[in-house]
Amino acid sequence: MNEQDMQQKASAAGSVIGSLLVLGLVIVLALVFDINPAKEYGWFMGSLHGAWLPANWILSFFNESVLLKAPLHTNAYNTWWWIGVVCGVWGWIRTLLQVIIVFRGGSDE
Repeated sequence: MNEQDMQQKASAAGSVIGSLLVLGLVIVLALVFDINPAKEYGWFMGSLHGAWLPANWILSFFNESVLLKAPLHTNAYNTWWWIGVVCGVWGWIRTLLQVIIVFRGGSDE
């Protein structure tokens, strides 16, 4: 194995580890900043709740009390929730595709 192959494998391993750490961090943040059904939320939390939708969706399989969207919210929350959903889903898809590309031996760029 030459030095270039070793660098590619190290880069691939770093990419996978980094991607898994980011996904794990998002799940932890979704657990810490859970949605309280008795509280009304504004635009900022709407963007965060939307971005954490994929993580909350996964967590909802294990805990039925996990909400995907706050039942009490403002119109701004709703708008920013959708913006967050688009960004969050795009981020998860991009990260998962990077991991798949690395495992298949392609370029991770």
